[in-house]
Amino acid sequence: MTSLQDLIAQEESLLAGSPQLRRLHADAVRRARAAVIALQEDSSIDVDEVEARLGPLCAELLDDYASGAAALISEQETRAWHDLASALPSDSRFDLLRTNDLIRVHGAPGAARLLAAVESVRGGAAPSDSLDRGLAAVARRCVCGYAKTRIMPKHLCQPCASAVGAAWVAEEQRLLQRATGLRDETERILDEATSAIAAARAIGTDDAYSTEEAVLSTTRRALTRANRRHRDEVSRLDLSRWRELGDLVKRASMPTMAAEARRARRRLGMAQLSRLALRGRG
Repeated sequence: MTSLQDLIAQEESLLAGSPQLRRLHADAVRRARAAVIALQEDSSIDVDEVEARLGPLCAELLDDYASGAAALISEQETRAWHDLASALPSDSRFDLLRTNDLIRVHGAPGAARLLAAVESVRGGAAPSDSLDRGLAAVARRCVCGYAKTRIMPKHLCQPCASAVGAAWVAEEQRLLQRATGLRDETERILDEATSAIAAARAIGTDDAYSTEEAVLSTTRRALTRANRRHRDEVSRLDLSRWRELGDLVKRASMPTMAAEARRARRRLGMAQLSRLALRGRG
């Protein structure tokens, strides 16, 4: 059975060989993230309506990308991608990339990475009570007490840490919408890190862990340089809530998440990097 890593590996190969396709894909990622965030910020609709609209919006975004990419990708490459996408196992996050009786394949080579980028900002523009709602959602699974009492334990259990981490990412995304230069550079840096890590995992070599460590280290330095280059934008932002949430994440029971939070300092982009690191190593 095809895995998502197989599909991403094929996409990485095509994107690596076509600068024009990479530029088209990067633009599609920016526009898709902006569209999803705008939907989530629409105060005239409730959370359930947002969720109902996200599926059709994502399908539209994937198909729009596919129409632009059609002239840059051969029919053979497109057929190979569709074959892999159609063989994906069921996963509600990525069902738009597969075929069954109810769902057709949306998009073209690059769509899996595009959808992953959209997933990374789902909830990213949530209102200020996103942490409370996140903790309320995990209260039944909480074993550290924080979701129920708000009394800080020595370590946050995994459900609570995940809720806090999601709120940290949401606040970071909100801030970056107000710092467009840093936002664009951060997105590029994180996209490159995501691609490099996905490629290492797809190959599955014994040194994949070392490769991921090297990528994470390089990405931290890149984020440091980006924040320095855009220090004027950062100086106009109120980072107090972002730092407060980062301090909470330092209490996570998952060592990888806690370690990235401790390294964060004032570098926007580190919340998203912590989630990327956690997905690979837990």
